[in-house]
Amino acid sequence: MGDDTNGLGRLARKTALVTGSTRGIGRTIAEWLGREGANIIVSGRQQEVVEASVTTLREHGITSFGATADLARLDEAHRLAEEVLMRVEQLDILVNNAGMSIRGHFWEVTDAEWEAQVNINFRSPFVLAQHAARHMIKRGVRGRIVNVSTIGVHACHPDAAVYDSAKGAVETMTRNMGYELAPYGISVNCVVPGAIADRPDATETPESWEVARQNIPFGRLGRAEDIAAAVRFFCLPETEFTTGQALIIDGGHISYLHE
Repeated sequence: MGDDTNGLGRLARKTALVTGSTRGIGRTIAEWLGREGANIIVSGRQQEVVEASVTTLREHGITSFGATADLARLDEAHRLAEEVLMRVEQLDILVNNAGMSIRGHFWEVTDAEWEAQVNINFRSPFVLAQHAARHMIKRGVRGRIVNVSTIGVHACHPDAAVYDSAKGAVETMTRNMGYELAPYGISVNCVVPGAIADRPDATETPESWEVARQNIPFGRLGRAEDIAAAVRFFCLPETEFTTGQALIIDGGHISYLHE
């Protein structure tokens, strides 16, 4: 990637890979990191959607390029990491945002559905973090890895046993990686979204969103910006001493009992 053209933000001359960054929370994370000066690698499954997102970021003055991958396949996760590390001089930030959930009773989950959800939500983030860590250690980069979990780890979603379990593994992974990478100056943290209205989810309806809103003490649903702000926090130079943490962003949703 060429010289930074994103101004003099706090992440100037940094390069960030954000998975699942063509829409919703991931797209907003990419924009927020880009506004802080980071060069952005957009990742998604469909080439034309990735290219459109890159174009939009560039129109906002954010240096960006795209890399496609289907993270339901582990070979694609390895390929994505290898392609990115060949194209950039240095990778400073990895945001494992891509995720998906197939809702249904756990006893009806097929092997293929289990594998796809576990690969996207846990195994591919693990693989990408491996590649990023080796790269950062070899080059002496005091990098940042930020994973994305779900409130369902702490208060289960209906019919989402595989998704919630995989994200629970992500939070455990975050603590372990944070411990192992701390001696190298690399921090690993996790953002835990609550009910976020900007998150595409075919299983949600206006009625279910309204129920969620009524149970949030803050009085509104979350926004993609709420999550992007937390990711940015973990990536800033002044927060390097924070590692192995899972930060719940839910407007107080799970902090109280309700009837």
